Amino acid sequence: MSQKKIMIISSDSSSDFYGAHLAEALKSMIPEAALFGVGGSMMEGREVQLLYNVSDLENLGGLEVLKTSHVIKRLVQRISEAMDEYRPELVVQIGLPAFSLKLVELAKAKELPVVYYNSPLNWGTEPVKLSRLAKAVDKIIAVSRYESRLCESHGIDVEFAGHPLVDLMAPGAGQGLKDALELAEDQPVAALLPGGRETEVKMYLPTFLKAVKRINIEQHCLQTVIAVPKPIRPECCMAMIEKSGLDAVKITDDVAGALSLAGTAVVASGPESILAALAQVPAVAVHKVATTAYFVDKMLMRRSNFAMVNFLMQEEILPELVQNEFTDKKTAEAVLKLLQDPHGHAAYLQKLERLPEELGTGGTIDRAARIIANML
Repeated sequence: MSQKKIMIISSDSSSDFYGAHLAEALKSMIPEAALFGVGGSMMEGREVQLLYNVSDLENLGGLEVLKTSHVIKRLVQRISEAMDEYRPELVVQIGLPAFSLKLVELAKAKELPVVYYNSPLNWGTEPVKLSRLAKAVDKIIAVSRYESRLCESHGIDVEFAGHPLVDLMAPGAGQGLKDALELAEDQPVAALLPGGRETEVKMYLPTFLKAVKRINIEQHCLQTVIAVPKPIRPECCMAMIEKSGLDAVKITDDVAGALSLAGTAVVASGPESILAALAQVPAVAVHKVATTAYFVDKMLMRRSNFAMVNFLMQEEILPELVQNEFTDKKTAEAVLKLLQDPHGHAAYLQKLERLPEELGTGGTIDRAARIIANML
């Protein structure tokens, strides 16, 4: 049997995570598949031959924008050469790319079949012309019904697989973590999810910690668990924890496990907001970016919801603190309201009844892999 060559392209920690699990599922279904492309340490650990490791790319920003643009330009050239050399049977783009649609358009120009898994339509953070997307891909593997409906309305070939985070929150998440973190039985746990990139952690975590300190001083004694994915170095959080003056703050890379133990959470507005909803944890989502980027999102893209779960569900599932509203005082007030409002919790759970329909049920990654296998 001839070897099937599949190029997988991701550009951040979320898409690296999805790509790693997709690669594992593909290897199970197509043992002879040769997987290569762009990703991080998680994809590399699943036997994906990396042409470029993006682990450092996603943390470039601010004053390093020019440097990043040069990195991306070289990366696009390198991938273009790899497409010519390997001639993959399929190119799979995952998540929100740092290079817009350039790579999938490049593959299409080389007459290579292109699949997009978790397209930018799910993020709502940059304008995407559906007419341009339709020309660049052969198929979209939809992770949300919102994405699926948009594609169908513009004649794009789409199959719904469901959001890969659904599988992350499968039953059993966090077993043993409570003992490992030495958490007390009689005190509520607040999970802090400051994002999947170090730039996000540095922006959000100090305010998160100030809010918890304010809550503890006023009336509650919260046990605090900071949950960040593996690419983020623990030492990135330590200086901020020490500066906060909070005692016994725990850190874990088991994000799903931390949410399973939590009575409330404060989360970044990206995938973390979806995880909080899937875990059915009352949470407040925060969003803060450069002022110019905020006004582009707010005015040009006419966004009313910034938390990803709210955007995809087209409803306010989680309360949001956006831009100047995101302060330690208002964050503390929002958390206390979540802890003290049983009627609000009941309404929240009622809203979550739509999640399986909108984001799918377990086995999403296997379904995505099956769609790709069928295309081959």
